[in-house]
Amino acid sequence: MSDRVHVPDPALMRRAGRRMTVALVILLILTTVLTVGGISLLVAGELAGLPLAVGGAVLEVAAVVLVVTTLRIRRTLNAQTVARSALLTASRTAGRVRLVVLVTLLALVAYGVARLLAGDRWSLVTAGIIGIGLFLLARGSKAMRVAQDQALNTRET
Repeated sequence: MSDRVHVPDPALMRRAGRRMTVALVILLILTTVLTVGGISLLVAGELAGLPLAVGGAVLEVAAVVLVVTTLRIRRTLNAQTVARSALLTASRTAGRVRLVVLVTLLALVAYGVARLLAGDRWSLVTAGIIGIGLFLLARGSKAMRVAQDQALNTRET
């Protein structure tokens, strides 16, 4: 088995790295507002800010991890191949990121429901707001892992 994996379109891979970096910057700007808002609410004594603070932090860190592993694959691009080890690492990382994001999402929803039963509906609302971003990132992580696993399992003929 070769240590290199064939890439059908190397130019697309180069552009994808730049696009992911731009998307990361936009995501960080948008989620920082939510994270800081959640922290501000917590400092003010409002527990409804907890989902925003925790979910925003997890969302930001997970997005950075995914972009860094994707850029690592891009750095191994040579002609029309990439390093198999970089692709394996990225696939495992995408799976772990998805797991962490889904666990965080479920924990925040459970927290929101528990607070709702205690009479605070805003915790569930803030969990739902940040939950949208977490859900989308989990879906994206799954799509990345499927594509990476598919590339790893493709045999050259």
